[in-house]
Amino acid sequence: MTGGQPIEKHRFMKGSPISPSAGTRASAVNISKNIAYGLMALAAIMWASSGTFTVLAIDSGAEVMQVTLFASVVTTLILLPAIGVFDPKSLRLRRKDFLPMLGFSLITGTFFAVAWYMCVDLTGVATAVVLLYAYPSMVTIASVFLLGEKLTRGKALALPLTFAGCVLVAGAADLEEGFSFDLLGIGLGVYTAIAAAVYYIWGKKFLDRYSANTVILYMTALSIPGIVLIANPMTILDNHISYEAWAYIFAIGLFPGTIGFVVSMVALRHIEASRASIVASIEPVAAVVIAALVLSDVITLLQGIGVGLVFVGVLLLRWTRRSSQEGTRIPAAPEVERKG
Repeated sequence: MTGGQPIEKHRFMKGSPISPSAGTRASAVNISKNIAYGLMALAAIMWASSGTFTVLAIDSGAEVMQVTLFASVVTTLILLPAIGVFDPKSLRLRRKDFLPMLGFSLITGTFFAVAWYMCVDLTGVATAVVLLYAYPSMVTIASVFLLGEKLTRGKALALPLTFAGCVLVAGAADLEEGFSFDLLGIGLGVYTAIAAAVYYIWGKKFLDRYSANTVILYMTALSIPGIVLIANPMTILDNHISYEAWAYIFAIGLFPGTIGFVVSMVALRHIEASRASIVASIEPVAAVVIAALVLSDVITLLQGIGVGLVFVGVLLLRWTRRSSQEGTRIPAAPEVERKG
């Protein structure tokens, strides 16, 4: 996730984000499960790019909270006119849903950003990442009770593989120094995992009533006031931002902030939240690869092993689903096209 997410880290077509048909309650065109998994992986890669763009922006003179705030502003400025032109129906939000959407935005946008950066500062990257990537387990367990999803053998096997892989990929450089245990830091880290889980569970609930465009636009826009208050407006304005830093901030707002979130919401229409969260575990893997290509970071042996574990977990998840479908004559849950 991004837009105030971890540092370590369209074509316009019918039924796609920011298209006329996307403004209805559900997409008019069903996409295959394979495409949905691919979209979720693309979202994770977009989110992963925020780490490199953030490092580049900070190296160019921007402050962390400036990056967090202005990236959200850029995302809103991209989405608002685009949705207004191509999907004006998605600008509508029912009055009764304003407070729930505000709560969703605060939990998954504003407070997540503050908790993540403080957790990294207090406990170190390794501990922070381990705590954050507990969220696929939270999503899987919560989905059983809140969304009625099944806890399958594939999910049970994929979860520990992807979690271990994320730990190795994101925290390998710090493993030799050991994990630090600051109580406040641990509490904040647990919150980041809860916030990420809320994004998948609550976000999927919003998609029953709104398009992906609506959810992402309001989630991003409503998170901005909170970030402004927490970041201290005077401090943000005091520091001059170079043109180069602005370019990187714009990239954060466009790729992870806009494309990543919209694509993930489209994917969530067609796959279970628990499976989507596990597939999104490729985010730290992609972050390491992008950093190696752009920032010349070196991928260690432990990180390489972590990459392998994540891919095995994701492939296992997809393979077990396909095998279970082919092994029985009775489909578990036929896809029903929703009517707007």
